[in-house]
Amino acid sequence: MSIPKNRDEVEQNPRSSYFNLPPLDVSVAFPQATPVSTFPPNVSDYYQFSDLLTVEDQALRMRVRECMEKEIAPMMTEYWEKAKFPFHAIPKLGALGIAGGTIKGYGCPGLSITASAIAMAEVARVDASCSTFILVHSLAMLTIALCGSEEQKLKYLHSLAQFSAVACWALTEPDYGSDASGLKTTAIKVEGGWILEGKKRWIGNSTFADLLVVFARNTTTNQINGFILKKDAPGLTVTKIENKIGLRIVQNGDIVMKRVFVPDEDRLPGVNSFQDTNK
Repeated sequence: MSIPKNRDEVEQNPRSSYFNLPPLDVSVAFPQATPVSTFPPNVSDYYQFSDLLTVEDQALRMRVRECMEKEIAPMMTEYWEKAKFPFHAIPKLGALGIAGGTIKGYGCPGLSITASAIAMAEVARVDASCSTFILVHSLAMLTIALCGSEEQKLKYLHSLAQFSAVACWALTEPDYGSDASGLKTTAIKVEGGWILEGKKRWIGNSTFADLLVVFARNTTTNQINGFILKKDAPGLTVTKIENKIGLRIVQNGDIVMKRVFVPDEDRLPGVNSFQDTNK
């Protein structure tokens, strides 16, 4: 993934909300908040959950916990206050080998459902924004794994599993939320590909994602199809949503697509209706 130098300095003029308010000053808004530099240890296992796990699952749990407590927790307060993403944490998260969860092959971890849940619980225990980042990324991976062609799996999944590329999953729209039946974004078939036109909102990871898994309504069949967009596609614009109270590190964005061309090779062949994603 190509990340500009000094990415944290990109936003020179922070944009406000629709109400023309200045960016939130956390120290003023929440004076009672006390930052911590050391994450408190997990001193109790009241339900003896660990006794139910295999040796391998216990080892994964402790490996993720150690990384999150020692490597990730110390930086989260600073980035929560700034509402920015700690891009230098991505290699540390990639080294955990949990992106994509249960996907087998193509460089993916192939974890059991239990192991994947344990790993994400340990990430969320330290920071919910961090777990949301991984889950959104993994949701895009799972869609490609379940509904993509063999060529798409070979092309995209390995780099996504290593976090050398980042993905987002774009369903939600301004007018209908996540109601797929009301989707207004359209996909028009043209020679060699498709033209996508429409808007998405509240899409996590979208401001810096290399790949965007986007759902649009096929104007010929009136069914929902899936597509893989590249971040530099002409006609694609992503704007960060400012002044959030929750999950402040997650970079939610507004996506606008104006006649974005997607080649046939980047249409997900397994998505011929939204129900196809429920496998």
